[in-house]
Amino acid sequence: MISLNEIRAALDGSWLLLRNRPEGMEYFDQSIQGFWRSFSVIFLLIPVFLVSGLAEKEFYFYENLYHPATFPSDAYWTAQLLGLGIDWFALPLILAVLAVPIGISNRYVPFIVARNWTSLLASIPYLITYLLFLLGLVPSGIAVLLSFTSLVVVLWYRFLVARIALQAATSLAVGVVVLDILLTLVISQLVGQLWGA
Repeated sequence: MISLNEIRAALDGSWLLLRNRPEGMEYFDQSIQGFWRSFSVIFLLIPVFLVSGLAEKEFYFYENLYHPATFPSDAYWTAQLLGLGIDWFALPLILAVLAVPIGISNRYVPFIVARNWTSLLASIPYLITYLLFLLGLVPSGIAVLLSFTSLVVVLWYRFLVARIALQAATSLAVGVVVLDILLTLVISQLVGQLWGA
């Protein structure tokens, strides 16, 4: 289990990394136990997952792509949950295989720990956007624009985390971020096909 102290420390470290300050890494537990415990962060992301799923459903209704009465809710939520799990573990598993060939084996554990924990801070712009949309404070077009803006900010953040945590050159950090994006896009496509989007 992760403690409140560990969550606070990790958020402090995440904020420092966002400000491009390498000392942020010192706030994360980079031991093997800390590595495995960092995967528990997915449970802290459940509220964002639920709000995101609700916002996506509302978008389908808003754009008349689905009628609420005929929407396959069970299949939708099952596929979304499956996608969340696959997306959470896909990058760590692939990088575990690639760690030695691309020369990051000695920084693999610190990077995954930082990647997992910084997901909390990275989720905040999306959470705000989805809540604004669900509360009817912004229309779908503005929500899409805000989501795109959030994506740009988060990609930059992911790059900083990769470069600092892996102590890597820019090209390698960019490659890791691109791999992460591609995996998310592929998984999103598969999730859509599972529930019939």
